[in-house]
Amino acid sequence: MKNKTSPRIYNLFPRLLGSIDNWDLHLKRIIKMGFNWIFVNPVNYTGFSGSLYSIKNYFRLNPMFALNKKDEISWGSLKTFITKIHANGLKFMIDIVFNHTAIDSPLISEHPSWFKKKWVIIEKSSGNKIKFFERAEKPSKKEYPTEEYEIKWQIANPYAINPENANDIQIWGDLAEIDYDSPDVDSILAYWKKLFDFYDLLGIDGFRVDAAYQVPSTIWKNLLSYVKNKNSNAIFYAETLGATLEQYDELSEADFDYIACSSKWWDYTAPWCLEQYNKYRKFAPSISFPENHDTIRVAFDTDGREDIQEFKYFFASFFSAGVEMPIGYEFGFKTRINVVNSTPEDYEEPRFDISDFILSVNKFKQRYRCLNEDGEMIQYEYPDSGILLLKKCSIDKNQQILLIYNKDWRNSHHLEIPDLEKYLEFTTSIFQIELNGKIKEIKDFHLNRDLNPIQFLIYIQSKEE
Repeated sequence: MKNKTSPRIYNLFPRLLGSIDNWDLHLKRIIKMGFNWIFVNPVNYTGFSGSLYSIKNYFRLNPMFALNKKDEISWGSLKTFITKIHANGLKFMIDIVFNHTAIDSPLISEHPSWFKKKWVIIEKSSGNKIKFFERAEKPSKKEYPTEEYEIKWQIANPYAINPENANDIQIWGDLAEIDYDSPDVDSILAYWKKLFDFYDLLGIDGFRVDAAYQVPSTIWKNLLSYVKNKNSNAIFYAETLGATLEQYDELSEADFDYIACSSKWWDYTAPWCLEQYNKYRKFAPSISFPENHDTIRVAFDTDGREDIQEFKYFFASFFSAGVEMPIGYEFGFKTRINVVNSTPEDYEEPRFDISDFILSVNKFKQRYRCLNEDGEMIQYEYPDSGILLLKKCSIDKNQQILLIYNKDWRNSHHLEIPDLEKYLEFTTSIFQIELNGKIKEIKDFHLNRDLNPIQFLIYIQSKEE
């Protein structure tokens, strides 16, 4: 059976690069590392905050990235860049943000019915919004006295409540929530379809969907069907980090091609990660990452440990069908990416260069079918809690790979497995495989050896030899 090749995604973060004519400088390196997709965060015209995710005009290119005023309208520079990507055998993915717009978007005055309204409590002394209420929950002046607070019915901003303190609310005042319960929802859908038509003309192949769980699955089914009727090869990758289990369940009905995986936050021990993976893999395969534009850099967390940097990329590649990493990961960048404030001046000098290692992982991933799928994953108990035994199977259960990993970053641990066939139970041969392509058949199934800090071993078995 021919191996399906899943996305190996390199995130070119546009704020670190500036004008699109600078992006070509990185293309050769990306190709050399073995990626098959380039993903770029939103490049649309932003609102007053400057956040890439606060979009004021979806059809205008952000001046930070455009070559000139004409290019802001035509997006010609992006189309040229995408053409170069395609000529080199790669595909291009862009971020879409459909749960909110910038608060200063002209869409609010042009289509007020598209946006949610709520009662908002404004603290007079600071001018800050402190709480929102639905229409039927209008707050009383007794609870919020007029001398201290102002109560207004207005466009709603997205917000998040601290689960440990209901009074701790983070409000994104630069954003306006779109109302998919609006009686004019058909016109909202028509607007997004017009945008997809525009993106199709640019040659865009796929879409990362920011906060996908904040838009109803019925809306996504409608939009995905529209796009795929025009381009059956288009893929949709749902960003789901922060979603509740209920929101995951709702999103599973939307027919996404891939969903984001939370394996980055796994401690290689607690059961939650595999439970989540095995539940949702039935709806869509996942994409893992060692870090992304929303997280602290791994090199910052580890004080520049090159060996940890390498393992975390390998593990993301092993765990999910797809893998993603942002620009600078290969060089050990430490400064956290910022969607509002990052500039080309924040592009760092390399601390190291693991590009060759990343290439070896990407080649390794392409060789084995079960690493391009989200088949069943099993974590085995082992007497030493510092050692991980993790098996990943192909969907048809004809191939299985066992990962043995020393979780301890500082100390060696002794590994003893009396019979490897306890974990790889087919009657066929077992092989030890390495990232460099070396394969060795195992004759002695008794493993008895030391594992250095962060060292890992990989074994494969297939029903068909």
